[in-house]
Amino acid sequence: MKKLVKSILFTSALAMGANGLMVASTSNGWSDEWYRAKFGSNSPKEEARQKAERASEAFREERPSQVAKPASTWSDQWYRAKYGSNSPREEARQRAERANTAFREEPAPARVRPANDWQEQWYKAKYGRSSPLAEARQKLNVK
Repeated sequence: MKKLVKSILFTSALAMGANGLMVASTSNGWSDEWYRAKFGSNSPKEEARQKAERASEAFREERPSQVAKPASTWSDQWYRAKYGSNSPREEARQRAERANTAFREEPAPARVRPANDWQEQWYKAKYGRSSPLAEARQKLNVK
C-alpha cells in the first residue's frame, strides 16, 4: 500500500512539474508577477519585450498648437459646478477661439428618429393598428 501511494504521489508530482514547465515557457507567468511585487518594476525580460514592442510601433509626431490654451482655473471649475455652465470668462475664450479657427465647422445633421421605435411596436401588437402618433408622423413626412 505504501509503495502504491508513493508511486501515485511521484507520478502526480512529475505531471504537475511538466505542466508547469510548459506553461512557464509560453507565458509571462507568476515569475514576472513576483518580480513586480517584490521590486516594484517589471522584470528585465518584460522590459525588453515592451521596449521591442514600442520600437516596432509607428507614431505620428504631434504638432504643438500655435496658441497654448490656458488651463481652466479652479474658479472656472467652481463656477461650472455651481451653475452648470461655463463661466463668462471661459465662454468668451471659447468664442474667441471659434472666431480664430481657420476652418469652417459644418452644422450638425438634424436628428433622425430611429425607425425601430418600441412604443409604436407595442401599440401595434396590442391594438393591431398603428398608433395615432405614428400615423401623424407618416402624414407629415409625406407632405
